[in-house]
Parts: sequence; C-alpha cells; structure tokens
Amino acid sequence: MVENGGKVKDLIEKLNSGEITSKEALKELRKRKLVESEKWEIVIWIAYIALWLPFNILYREQLPSIRIPLWIIFISIILSGLGMAIGIWATRMHYKSGGLKDDQTVVLIKKGPYSVVRHPAMGVMVLFFFLPIIFSEFVPFTLLSVAAIIVLIVYTYLGVILEEKKLNIPKWGDDYRKYMKEVPRFNFITGYIKLKKRKQVNFVDE
Repeated sequence: MVENGGKVKDLIEKLNSGEITSKEALKELRKRKLVESEKWEIVIWIAYIALWLPFNILYREQLPSIRIPLWIIFISIILSGLGMAIGIWATRMHYKSGGLKDDQTVVLIKKGPYSVVRHPAMGVMVLFFFLPIIFSEFVPFTLLSVAAIIVLIVYTYLGVILEEKKLNIPKWGDDYRKYMKEVPRFNFITGYIKLKKRKQVNFVDE
C-alpha cells in the first residue's frame, strides 16, 4: 500500500533542508527501485532498426512499397520537430525543477508542458515514429516499415503505463492519482481543454 504522500516525500524534505545532496537523493531513489529500468530498451530498438532499415533494403525487390506523398513527408517533419521541441523542453524541466538536477525527479512537475499532458518528454519519440516516412524516398516504405513504427508505438504506450504504475504512483501517491484525473496521458487537445477549464475555475475563485 502506497502512503498518501508517496515514497519520496522524505527525500524532498531532506533536500529542502539541506540534509542530503541531490546525488545522495538520486542514490536513495535507485535503492528504493524508483528509477526506470532501461535494460530491455536495446531489444526494442534493434527490432525497430532491423525492420525498418536492413530488412527493407535486403528485400526491397520482393516487398511492395508505398509511395509517400511529399506533403505527408513535410507534415511528418513538422510534427517531428514539434515533438522534439516539447520533449526537450520537458527534459530540461526535469533538471531545473525535478529536485535532483538530473533526468530523474523527486518533485512532481505539473507546470509547463506537464500541465497539458502527463508525459511530454515522450515527444522525442515522435521523430522515430515518423523517420520511416521522412526517409521513404531513400528506404522503401513497406509493411515492415509499418511494423517497425507499431513496435515503437506499442513499446512507448505500454512503457508509460508501466512507469505510472510501478514508479510514479509509488513516488507521489495520492498527488499523482489526482494529477492523473486532471491531466491526460498523451492527448494534447483534451489536455489543453482541461487546462483552460482549470484556469477559468481558478480565475472565478480568485
């Protein structure tokens, strides 16, 4: 059973009082197994790259390819750039406001892009979703390309769900559960609408 204040409440208090350094807090976070394990990521990336690049090139004559219109490639580049920008912004906030001066955090960040979606740092993944489309002029876009994108999307989605269940809820307890009700996981449109409604309520209350 997770305490209402979560498992990092004491670390935040010690950091604020100067009892421990950010390095010591990060070490304790790892000891409590509240840091995401990345040991299986290499398998996913190997599958993604293998499906998209060597397999497509080796079997380009046997596999029917899909011609991607230039306007779709152009939109893919724009969306990739936006995703990267949001992801970098969110990651910078980890270092600035996360309490550890690291990509790992003990502070529940709810401002900036985190006020719209719960996982804006995953915006960097958008680039890899679109790479097979962007480079379709050079590497044939086939069913293997589609499979590569699906592998990455499924991994990202399931990874985020697991992160929330195994790390974020234990870290911040009821604060994170409340945050989950207020802010959607990925849907920027729903997140923006909810943010506007929260701001209107706060303005009326004031």
